[in-house]
Amino acid sequence: MKVKTLTADIVILGGGSAGTIAAIKAKEKNPDAKVIIMDKGPIESSGAIGRGMDALNIMASPGYSTPEDVVEALTKVSEGVIDQETAYVLGEKSKDVIKDLEEYTKREPGDLFPTDKDGNYVTNYLHPTDAPLYLAMDGEDIKRGLASRVKKLGVEVLSFTPATKLFTTDGEISGIFGFNIRTGQGYFINTPTVILTAGCVGKFGLPRDGYLSGIYEFPGNTGEGYALAYEAGAEMVNLECFQTNLLMKDYNGPACGYVVYPRGGYGVNAEGNKYWTHGYWSGDMFLAVWKQFQEGKGPIYLKMDHLPQNTINGLEKVLWGTERTTRGKFHLDRSESYHCWDSVEQGLEEITLCSGHSMSGIKVDKDTKTTVPGLFAAGDCASVPHQYLTGAFVFGAIAGQQAVDYAATHKAKPVGVNLEILAEETERPLKLESGLAPSDVEFKLRARISQYLTPPKSDPLMQKMLWWCKRIREQDIPRIKVNDYHDLIKVTEIKSILVCAEMAARASLFRTESRWGLSHFRLSYPARDPKWDRKQVVIKKVGGEMTLEAVEVPAFKWDFPEYLEYEYPKMEFDIGEGYHPPKNDNVDPWLEEKYEREGFEIPRRIVPGGK
Repeated sequence: MKVKTLTADIVILGGGSAGTIAAIKAKEKNPDAKVIIMDKGPIESSGAIGRGMDALNIMASPGYSTPEDVVEALTKVSEGVIDQETAYVLGEKSKDVIKDLEEYTKREPGDLFPTDKDGNYVTNYLHPTDAPLYLAMDGEDIKRGLASRVKKLGVEVLSFTPATKLFTTDGEISGIFGFNIRTGQGYFINTPTVILTAGCVGKFGLPRDGYLSGIYEFPGNTGEGYALAYEAGAEMVNLECFQTNLLMKDYNGPACGYVVYPRGGYGVNAEGNKYWTHGYWSGDMFLAVWKQFQEGKGPIYLKMDHLPQNTINGLEKVLWGTERTTRGKFHLDRSESYHCWDSVEQGLEEITLCSGHSMSGIKVDKDTKTTVPGLFAAGDCASVPHQYLTGAFVFGAIAGQQAVDYAATHKAKPVGVNLEILAEETERPLKLESGLAPSDVEFKLRARISQYLTPPKSDPLMQKMLWWCKRIREQDIPRIKVNDYHDLIKVTEIKSILVCAEMAARASLFRTESRWGLSHFRLSYPARDPKWDRKQVVIKKVGGEMTLEAVEVPAFKWDFPEYLEYEYPKMEFDIGEGYHPPKNDNVDPWLEEKYEREGFEIPRRIVPGGK
């Protein structure tokens, strides 16, 4: 691997929604700044909205809702574990997103987003609050519009070039390293500023169908943002809050309740009865779905057959066009129709870590600053709860503006890294003569994440996950053998997933209560505990060790409800006494005689301090 050395004012890891808007805002503020985007693919189609998007799921629209309404909604769905100031900024600046997207896509008001007769953007009800915060969008072309703007402004884009390591000098960001997965060209970039916009941990648990990339999130989102930030010393928060995805069964794509619920659809169980009061992706709704299956009332379905024909036609356009183009064929092959109440079967198919749809991520403040100087984060890997695409744009824009100001007063410090050794270590899996296929190790790791971490959470199972983390780290990862640079990045992806699994397990064991519905339903502590109100679990690497601490969130500025309307079930299983068989002797002369006569070399592992 040949390594090219570059310098930059800002390096952005991830060219999705947050990354492209960060680059745009940085260059618009300082056209002379050297801005580089590193991405696993081409920025025209990479990231979670590569195909397009159908809504801004959280939005304060004048005439309909206010920034305070956004704070109220997010305080409630986060159950009080929130920095309210970040929620207010999300609501306050959400209207700016609309004008940016209309400009970048060259779309008129009322075309990209719906407007009323007064020119206000029309929001609908979705969240478990009394304010309409959901703004529909016909956004098939927004990613291409963002990519075009990025290139027009002169941002350097390193396509197919993910990063594998962050560098700090004296505790400050000083560099980043990555390589092109097609050519093997390495890049070391000396920079004082990095913005992490690498998305959620989309590949975490294994989907029920077993396909490694058949997931809800963008398959390239494998937790590098989380892992790189942690390894660089940044604080992580809320890793015990899982996103328990309610997906379309067998398709493992979005069931798109957020498209259907605001238009009058809703979820029902196998008896055709509505199973919960609202369709928002908060832990109480997931808990209600879990309850249906425990009571024998599954499968569950997304019901649309009662809607007008024109509404169904519009839903098909969004779900089969803007969302995923294979979805219509999937239904057609099964002879399914939205005119039948049980055509969209759903299930709790996988778990992930995400702030966009949940609240786990890199700890940031309202200015997107992490706890490492020079390191910023935005989008699904940053810690603003339930921020969705709106948050990616709002905080991506802030990150770009803040980072360009930081870079103007900070020069990149020398790193002192031996690039030859770095390249050699990176390429080690290519040089092995034989070993394990990366897909096998990934399957093994993710299958165990699903087996041992999926809520309701069991303490012995989570402890076993930690045992597996150690074993896979020590015995499997060093033996991964790859044949090309495309597969070489999978080694980094597996390491990232592994770090995130350990953080998730340790945080879940550390928070001695249940909270956020199914997202942190811990069987050893099956109720919310007031002592954990307004407290985050902060994870940080100190002296090479993973440390955890309970930290109070910033003081509240608004007094809003901090609990959703649900209670945890009492888990009682009395299955009777059972049959008591007669006991055998503990001595087996036949077995002992065979052992003495035939002999057997018993392999024994040497245990330190043992006999």
